[in-house]
Amino acid sequence: MTGYPEDDIKNAAEIREWLTKLISEKQEEIERMKITLSLIDSVLKQGSFKTAANLNLNKKSFSNEKSSVVESGIKRDDISPIQKNQEEKPQALETRQIKRMKDNTVIAQVEVSKEGIEIIPMESFNFNLETPPFRSFFINRILEGMKSKDIDKVKQGQLSETDVISFHTLLKDNSENIIKKIEIKNYRDKERINEIFNTVAWVFTRMLEKSEK
Repeated sequence: MTGYPEDDIKNAAEIREWLTKLISEKQEEIERMKITLSLIDSVLKQGSFKTAANLNLNKKSFSNEKSSVVESGIKRDDISPIQKNQEEKPQALETRQIKRMKDNTVIAQVEVSKEGIEIIPMESFNFNLETPPFRSFFINRILEGMKSKDIDKVKQGQLSETDVISFHTLLKDNSENIIKKIEIKNYRDKERINEIFNTVAWVFTRMLEKSEK
């Protein structure tokens, strides 16, 4: 029986490797979408946050008027001394709760203002910066991915450099990489709010599962 030429076999092997990798990536993407959908369904059933349609993200909300001092919706006992000493805080348009699915315990607050998004873990939960998939997925893939898209728009003249999304993680004082707060600026649209909320809800859930093993 006549075999295939060596070049054909080599090409077939390379195509097979590419297809295998592509299938794996698509399966991973589908699994992430399923997890996100499950989180959305769970939150909607619990009625723990307003729908995007109820977000007051109209032009008036995003005007340059000065923010007033408001309560964030978090109990004062849950706010660190540094936060208590702040005289002004961006006006929250919406506060969402991230809940642990197995017992409905609130594990973090997500505050959305016209200036940005703040993700604040509850004091009773310690999320370590180095626990997967915080860096690998939430920071490097989701937030860095958004930043990369913004930079591309800057290069194309579609976006100002000052409007590129930015983010940083604040750690608790005298702690071993324990997250105090995540600040995200220039999110710009409602789709990003929802993507960030759903992703960090899944990431925090996974981090708790790993830390409890």
